[in-house]
Amino acid sequence: MMSEQPKRKRAAKTAPANPDADTARGFVIDSDDPVEVEKSLAKCVPEWGELKPTQREELVQDSIRSRSRPTRPKVASVKKGEAVQISPPEKHQASHAIRIYEAFATSSDDIVMTRITEIQSHFAKSGDDTGQRMSAALAFIAGCNPENEQQSAMATQLALLHDAALTALGAAKRAEFMDAYEKYSNQANKLSRTFAVLTDSYAKLQRGGVQTVKHVNVYEGGQAVVADHVHTGGMNAKRSDQAHATGNIGAGATMLSYDANGIGVPIPGGARQEALQDARRSEG
Repeated sequence: MMSEQPKRKRAAKTAPANPDADTARGFVIDSDDPVEVEKSLAKCVPEWGELKPTQREELVQDSIRSRSRPTRPKVASVKKGEAVQISPPEKHQASHAIRIYEAFATSSDDIVMTRITEIQSHFAKSGDDTGQRMSAALAFIAGCNPENEQQSAMATQLALLHDAALTALGAAKRAEFMDAYEKYSNQANKLSRTFAVLTDSYAKLQRGGVQTVKHVNVYEGGQAVVADHVHTGGMNAKRSDQAHATGNIGAGATMLSYDANGIGVPIPGGARQEALQDARRSEG
C-alpha cells in the first residue's frame, strides 16, 4: 500500500484540473491555428509518427472542426439512498442549465422538468451510469435543433426510440433460443420503423410543409417529361424544349383586340395576322 500511494499522487497531478473545460475534450486542441494544432497533436497522439502526412492533415482539420462544434448540455446523477438525484454537473452548473433549456427550446420550468423526468425514467433501470446516458440523450436532442416545445418533445421521443431499438437489438444478439431472438428482433424492427417515420415527420415539421410541384409536359411522339422546377420567363418566350402541345402559341407578335369585357385577347401571328393587315390597308 505504501508503494501505491506515490503512484496515485503522480496520477492525480497529471489529471486535468477541469474535465468539463473546452480545452480538455479528448484530443481537441484549443486553437484554430493549423500549425499550433499539429504541434500539440504530435505531442499527445502516440501513433503520430506512424501516420502519413495526409492522415496528419486530416486529424488537424478534424480537431479544428470539433472545436467549433457547440458544447452540449450535461447532467450528473447522484445516489441518495434509494433515490437518484439528477442535476447539472457540479462544475459549470449555470452554463449547463442554460444549455438544457435551450435544448428543449423553452423557457418553461415545467417543460424542462417533465422532459428530464421522462428521460430519467427511461434510463433509470439500465444498470449503467444514468447521468452519462441522459447526457447523451440531451446531446442528441440538442443536435436536432428544435425550435419550440413541440419539436423538442418529438426530439426526445427520437432519442429514447433510438436507445430502445438498440437495446432490443442487443437483447436479440444475446438470445439463446430462437423464440426469444425473434421476439426481440421484431421489437427492434418495429422501433426502428417508428424511428424512421418520426424522423420524417420531424423533418417535414421543421421544413414548414414545403411542397414539390411536378409539371408533366407531353412532347411529340408521346414522350412525357416530369419537371420539378418551374421555369419563368416572358409570356411568348420560345424554348427549344417547348411542349409539342403548345408549339404554335406565341409564334409571332401578339396583338390585342378590343373586347366588350375589357379583356385583352391574344391573337397568334402567322398567315392569319397578315390577312388582317392587308384588309386594313385596303380600307385606308
